[in-house]
Amino acid sequence: MITPLFSVRQDADFIYIEIKVTHIKAQNVELRADGDIFIFSLPPYYLRLHFSGNLVDDDRASASFDLGTKSLAVKFPKENPGEEFSDLDLMTKLLARVGDKVQSDTAGGSSTSEVKKKVLIEELSADHDPDDQDMEDGLTDAQRNYISEFEDAENFDWQITQELPSAEEESLLSAKYGFNLQYSGFLRQTVDMGNDINELDDPEGSTIESRSKERIEKENRKFDPDYYLSDWLENEEIPQLIEFKLPILRSIPQSLQGRATDASAEIEFTELEKKQMVNLPRRKYIIDSMISLKSIYLGLIPLLFGYSYDGRTTLGDHTSESAWTIGKLAANISCLDSSYTSVSRVMIACTRRSLAYPLYRNWELSQKCWEDVYCLLRGGKRAVLKALLDVNHLFAFHDVYYVYSKIVVEDYCAWIQTAR
Repeated sequence: MITPLFSVRQDADFIYIEIKVTHIKAQNVELRADGDIFIFSLPPYYLRLHFSGNLVDDDRASASFDLGTKSLAVKFPKENPGEEFSDLDLMTKLLARVGDKVQSDTAGGSSTSEVKKKVLIEELSADHDPDDQDMEDGLTDAQRNYISEFEDAENFDWQITQELPSAEEESLLSAKYGFNLQYSGFLRQTVDMGNDINELDDPEGSTIESRSKERIEKENRKFDPDYYLSDWLENEEIPQLIEFKLPILRSIPQSLQGRATDASAEIEFTELEKKQMVNLPRRKYIIDSMISLKSIYLGLIPLLFGYSYDGRTTLGDHTSESAWTIGKLAANISCLDSSYTSVSRVMIACTRRSLAYPLYRNWELSQKCWEDVYCLLRGGKRAVLKALLDVNHLFAFHDVYYVYSKIVVEDYCAWIQTAR
């Protein structure tokens, strides 16, 4: 578990807690106040705070997430309005487990205090009862062992030890990835939640070079010659997939005819797509110095390739595995690889992945997907945007893969509308 950075303040009636997290999904968050204990849980983040006074968990409590500061603002009412909670600036004391001794600064120097444990059962008399001894003598060894284990468990401190990350640890976990290399920390939450798209052993400690190298090594290991030959010789479904035409391409006939004119005027957006566009982030993108504008454009190609492959293999009807398929084929999602310098390198990477990971692994099918990508690009930015909105919808509402909407696809949907 990771202890997030936080700060605490108060007024006469409420305690305000600001917690730094990269991104949240509402259904995964647990916020609870029980007496003098506050608990926040969002895997892999966990925060437990001990206050000097009691909190109340009722309708007055609230929480909101600020996308700009990437912080969760939590408010809980005090049980006794007007009570002054002490030592809210002493992080170590707030994080301490029950029974831990912590150092506090006082007017006369420093002192050591202990976080007190609530007394649940009070022993009123310590006098020995002879009947108890007779009962113990009649126990079997197994019963005595059980009682001993129960007492050990009762005395064990089950509370998680919490430590704020040091500046050095923060720097080690500051890998930049995603659209325009502007994100970090997002993959921590999903790796432990069954993120089957992710191919990196340590995404938060990776670099542009290491991600490309790891991608190639894993593609080499993943390719199965027997699987490939089986699809080539025996799979009767593949001819149907090759002959299928994506529904989106039917609306751009000029591009399909090979004309140089822009067919974007014939693209119409549905009400759902218009609503998606309204909800896209309104940002001004300044391209990072470590990459180039060309690299941003090249990053579109894997997304369109994955979109075409999924559209053909599902005959235009997305399935629950569609997000996984697109994510696996797009190396800038599965491997966060943004090292592309040419169209040929992108095509090689996508083709390699299409022959190593998905259900259907066929060379002719991959080539048909490239024809679709060409037609989408010839259809203009509206055709590309329509495809990207469809991809974003698949990721945005997935319990685990939603993170790729935030760090890759959503930004592409917003950026492509102003791209030249």
